[in-house]
Amino acid sequence: MKSIRRNSGLGLALTVLLSAGFAVGCSDDDPTGPNPPPPPPPSENILKGDIEAGETRTLDSSIEYLIQGTVIVEDGGTLVIPAGTVLKADVDVRPTAIIVRQGGRIEAVGTATDPIVFTSSAAAGSRQRGDWGGIVLNGRSLCNFPADDCIGEGNSGPYGGTTLDDDSGTLAYVRIEYVGYEVSFGNELNGLTLNGVGSGTELHHIQSHYGLDDGIEFFGGTVDLKYALVTGASDDSFDYSTGWQGRGQFWIAQQDPFDADNGWEIDGNEEDFDATPFTDPLIYNVTLIGKGATGAAGESTRGVLFRRGTAGSVYNMIIMGFEVGIDIDNAETVGRVTLQNSILFDNGTTFEGDDDSIDESGIVQTVAWNNVIDTDPGLTDPYNLSAPDFRPVGGSAALSGFASPPNDGFFTDVDFIGGMGPDDDWTAGWITTDDS
Repeated sequence: MKSIRRNSGLGLALTVLLSAGFAVGCSDDDPTGPNPPPPPPPSENILKGDIEAGETRTLDSSIEYLIQGTVIVEDGGTLVIPAGTVLKADVDVRPTAIIVRQGGRIEAVGTATDPIVFTSSAAAGSRQRGDWGGIVLNGRSLCNFPADDCIGEGNSGPYGGTTLDDDSGTLAYVRIEYVGYEVSFGNELNGLTLNGVGSGTELHHIQSHYGLDDGIEFFGGTVDLKYALVTGASDDSFDYSTGWQGRGQFWIAQQDPFDADNGWEIDGNEEDFDATPFTDPLIYNVTLIGKGATGAAGESTRGVLFRRGTAGSVYNMIIMGFEVGIDIDNAETVGRVTLQNSILFDNGTTFEGDDDSIDESGIVQTVAWNNVIDTDPGLTDPYNLSAPDFRPVGGSAALSGFASPPNDGFFTDVDFIGGMGPDDDWTAGWITTDDS
């Protein structure tokens, strides 16, 4: 069912009556008077139900929408959300989420001055993690489980296939806030879940903020992600597995010092560490900020956890403020994954693993990898939760020793390590730091 903006017809009715020669009025002493005017149009409109094949549902940025229940964009359906639209998930209707099925599309294109905001319907100051379920995209690209097992978390449906350039739409300048509804014990929805999403999908300038589970999670697929910020995720900030082979650049995570898990959790296939296609992305320029000196024990446990046979190449990363900087688990992982031209600083222990047979220190400090250990990257104010600044200061160690990404049309050339350079605060104007 399409969302309809309702307007009072009283003014039009009066005009028609008067133009036809009818008088409408009453005296001051008329005890009955005219019928009372109808109530004003609602400030919120309801977004609910399925968007069927062949249907394009286009929202109106002048309306504040209330999302009720699970909105499903079916195969062949399209949801269009213009810049500046605010959508509030109804906390009284559980679960509430937006799920784009295989073959469905979402076109949510905001701008730096008019971002699209998906948030909680609770009053400011009362919003919290888990108020609603977030956004799920299901595509027809890679999954390294058997086809029948490629089913999304939170009952979000099947995904995977062989269409590497599959197109699920666009998310640009989008904020996704106070998410992570628990469908069942241990089965929470993330801020943004990308299941087998193909490279035809465009994702950039996305913030996942204060979620109960992971901030942004990839299960397989070939989609690329650029300019991504995860703040206050209760579980992992970024998580990818199940054969994801996309590209990434300019990612930043800032964790809640009192409620967070890993900065990155990276897996191959949890049941078969040699399953193909391997999880094998190419990523440049990442900043991961843990709890620093102020957080609680047992939070911000690892900056990066590589395990379960994952592959992949990561360059120009800053990891700081975690209990453990790098953890590499499982023999199948060694030799497949690389971390190069990166800085590890202010971590409780730089190298420590659950698998004693793996020498993380020797691997990460491979001379050709050009990593720097225990040198301050010189970021402006990365631990500040209300007004963070992730830019390197003049003379910063992050301004040398970087690797140049390939000139392939996706990557931007850089002269710095980390997710933000000294001259471009790409988060300015469109993100939030509110914690409730």
